[in-house]
Amino acid sequence: MLRRHSLERRLFGWLLALALVPPLVVLVVALTIGAGSLGWMGTLGPWDRVGESGRALFEAAAPAAEQDSVLAAALEQHRQQLGESLVQAARWSFLGSRIATVLPVAVAISIVILALIALWVSRRMARQLARPVRDLVQMTELLAAGKPLPEGPPPRRRDVREMRVLREALRTAAARIEEAQLRALETERVRAWGEMARRVAHEMKNPLTPMRLAAHRLRRAAGTDPALADPVEVIEQETARLEELARSFAVLGRPPEGPPSEIDVGELLRSLAGSDVPQGIEARLDIEPELPSLLGHYDPLLRALRNLLRNAVEAVQAKYGADGGMIELRARRVGEEIEIIVGDNGRGIPPDAIERIFEPDYTLKAGGTGLGLAVVRQAVAAHDGHVRARNATGGGAEFVVRLPLRDGRPADRT
Repeated sequence: MLRRHSLERRLFGWLLALALVPPLVVLVVALTIGAGSLGWMGTLGPWDRVGESGRALFEAAAPAAEQDSVLAAALEQHRQQLGESLVQAARWSFLGSRIATVLPVAVAISIVILALIALWVSRRMARQLARPVRDLVQMTELLAAGKPLPEGPPPRRRDVREMRVLREALRTAAARIEEAQLRALETERVRAWGEMARRVAHEMKNPLTPMRLAAHRLRRAAGTDPALADPVEVIEQETARLEELARSFAVLGRPPEGPPSEIDVGELLRSLAGSDVPQGIEARLDIEPELPSLLGHYDPLLRALRNLLRNAVEAVQAKYGADGGMIELRARRVGEEIEIIVGDNGRGIPPDAIERIFEPDYTLKAGGTGLGLAVVRQAVAAHDGHVRARNATGGGAEFVVRLPLRDGRPADRT
C-alpha cells in the first residue's frame, strides 16, 4: 500500500503517466487514420458502377462481336478481367468490414494490456527507486535517535553507486558518533574519578603527616623497648603504603598542566625500555621509521607508558621469575593516529576482567591500589585518545594506546 505523499507514490504516478500517455496517443491517432482507411478500402460503390457500365458495354457490343471474331475475343478477355477485379473488390470489402468491427475491440484489449504492463513496470521501478531513499531516511532517523544502524544487505551490481556511497558514509558517521560518545563518556568518567581522587588525596595527606611523626618517635622509643620494634615496623610500612596511595590519588586527580610540546614517541619508548625493563627480561622494540612527533604533555604520557611497562614486567616476572620472559614495545602510524602497543608473554588477563581493568577500584594484584591503569586511561583521555586491553594470540596481554596526531611532522632526531 502506497502512503499518501510518499516518494514511492509520486514516482509511481509519474512513471505510469510516462508509460501510458505516449502509447495511448499513438493508438488514438492510428485508430483515427485506420478507421478512415478501412472505410475507403471497404467501399464497393465505384466497383458496382464499373460492373454495371461493363455489363451495358458488353450488351451493346454483342451484335457487333458476332460478326467480328477479334472484337469478340477482346470482349471475352475484358469480361474475365472485370469479373476478377469485382471478386477481389468484394473480398477487400468483406475484409474491411470485419476489421472495422474487430478493430475497436482489439484496440480496447491492447489498451488494457498496455495499462497493466505499464502499471506493473511503474510500480516495480517506483519501488526500486524509492527503496534506497527510504532506507536512507530510516538510517537518518535511527542516527538521530542514537540507535545502532542495522546491518545492510551485501552490495549488488544493480545498486545505485551514489546511494551505496551515501549508505557507507552514514555508517561511517554513525561509527564516529558512537566513538565520540564513548570517548566523551570516558572523559566524563575520568574527570569524575579524578575529582574524587583529588579530594581523597587531600583528606589522606592531612592525617599522614602526624602519623609519620608519631611512627618516627615510636621508632626512637623502640630502642629501649624491644617489644615495640615489630608494631612500629608495621606502622611505618602501612604509613608508607598510605603515602604511596595518596600520591597515586593525587596523580589521578591532577590534569595535565602547561602548554603541550612535541614528543618523540619512539625515543620515549626506547628510553623506557632501557630504564624500566630489568636485565633478565628480553625487550623487543618495533618502532616505525620516521614516526611523526606527537603534540602532547610529556610527563602524563611518560607516567602512563611507564605504568603499562611496569605492569608488563610484573606479569612476566609472575610467570617466569626474575630471568625469562619477553616484553614488546611497538609504535606505528595508523591514519591520523599513533598506535602504541605494550605487550608481554605473561599469563594474560582473565576474560571477565578486560572490561573492568581500567576502573580505579579494580586490581588483579595482591596489595595493588587499582590506580595504575586508571592513571593510564586518564592520561590517554587527556590527549583525546583511547586505550584498550586484550589478550595476545600467542599468550600474554597487550595494551593498545591510540593517540590522535595534532602535528604530522617527523620527529627531529638530530
